[in-house]
Amino acid sequence: MADYVCKVGTPAGEILERSFSAEDEGALRADLERQGYYLFSMHRALAVSGLSLRRERIKNDVVLLFAQELAALLKAGLPLVQAIEIMMERQRDPLLKRSLAAVRDKIKSGTSLSDAFAAEGDRFPAIFSASLVAGERSGNLEGVLRRFVQYERLTQTVRKKAVSAAIYPAAVLTIMVVLMAVMTVVVIPAFQGFYEGLNAELPLVTKLLLGFSSSARKFGPWVLLVTIPFVLVGLAALRTDAGRIRRDRFLLTLPLIGPLLRMYSTSQLARTLATLLAGGLPLLSALEVAASAIGNRAVASAVRLAMPLVREGKSLMVALDSMRLLDPVALEMVKVGEQTGALTDMLSAISDFFDEELDTRVARLLALVEPAMLMLMAVVVAGMLLAFYMPMFQIFSTLA
Repeated sequence: MADYVCKVGTPAGEILERSFSAEDEGALRADLERQGYYLFSMHRALAVSGLSLRRERIKNDVVLLFAQELAALLKAGLPLVQAIEIMMERQRDPLLKRSLAAVRDKIKSGTSLSDAFAAEGDRFPAIFSASLVAGERSGNLEGVLRRFVQYERLTQTVRKKAVSAAIYPAAVLTIMVVLMAVMTVVVIPAFQGFYEGLNAELPLVTKLLLGFSSSARKFGPWVLLVTIPFVLVGLAALRTDAGRIRRDRFLLTLPLIGPLLRMYSTSQLARTLATLLAGGLPLLSALEVAASAIGNRAVASAVRLAMPLVREGKSLMVALDSMRLLDPVALEMVKVGEQTGALTDMLSAISDFFDEELDTRVARLLALVEPAMLMLMAVVVAGMLLAFYMPMFQIFSTLA
């Protein structure tokens, strides 16, 4: 008997992740179908010292290229097995190559494409597996794959813009911290002996800097020894689901960063839902996949808490409004989309709108942050240099 971790849809419409034991994957799949469950994904649980280990994930760039090539081969009219074998032959990523070999064998044995990839578990993004399900249900696998490729490209573009925007402020802040540390540990002690030889009354600012430098060199190592365990405990707490939710919820409350993160999460949610609904996936299943695709755990948790309202027959707008996290503009657009029967198009419009708004606000924020950080660094460095040389200026003025 082997243990498997499965994400299943229950007959009541709930989506759960549970562990099952079975002789093999085929027997477990058949048993779940007899019980009325719908299987979304399955992967074998590896137990080491009582801990469950997930398999290594394939990079998003590799999955994107694979989906694009598979769509092109299917459009050319190649059979599914032959298309996968062609990509296996020229595949350089060893992890994807092994997964494709397993998928090919399952398809040859009669398993559907979505079930074959679902058996690979967390190696592929959740939205990719859901897209395959939607493509098979709608009979337009090639079109759904192209929609997934478009989704990934847009998502990666937004993510790269966000990372690029954060590089410059982070670099300036790092340089400022390193510069202050070098001056505190190296430069100020070198001046201290010189000042002691002057036998002159030092300005208050210079005394404060010398005292801070002396304390940092004397007590700094002990402070680090005491701080490191607390930091490690904090990092371990943040690795848990509850810790990540608390961290992301706190980030949403920050004055400048919070609104940007809220916009990015709204765009992720809308784009994922639009992609899956356009492929024919039911709204409840699309919401579950969208929740797993959102980077902010607090927003993802709120989406999952809103899902029972959809299961009870409430509209998507009412469910999303219950989260108390989305912008009123997004809720109003969802309401219009539901009333007009153009929900998919309206969700795409929401993601485009918030992507553009995010670009505008990030550019505006950088225009303010960059000069402010440069001025701060200039003030700090100039203040420390002035504190160094002020005693000498006083002595030279006295001698003159």
